[in-house]
Amino acid sequence: MIGAKIGWKLVLAVFTMVVGLVANKAVTTAWKIGAGGKPPKGSTEAGYVEVVSWAVASGAAAAVAKRFAEQRAAQYWLKSTGHLPPGFETEAVKGAAKDVVKA
Repeated sequence: MIGAKIGWKLVLAVFTMVVGLVANKAVTTAWKIGAGGKPPKGSTEAGYVEVVSWAVASGAAAAVAKRFAEQRAAQYWLKSTGHLPPGFETEAVKGAAKDVVKA
């Protein structure tokens, strides 16, 4: 069980890093195209609206990337091992219980 937890954390970390790098590149490129310049990372010349807009855009991209990475990692884990990752079993049981209650 401990080996599975460590294995899952490693798989999830790899997926999260890769997807996070892609998301960061995508949001930075979109900012450059949309705003016509570099994102306001540590720049004292940027206005509040620009800084807040960048924070919202990059934060949203990070949240979506994390969710996407977790889903893809869980699919990979399920396909590779034949069972859900550690911690997902309880979520699956809760989801099944909710479905039974709704029916």
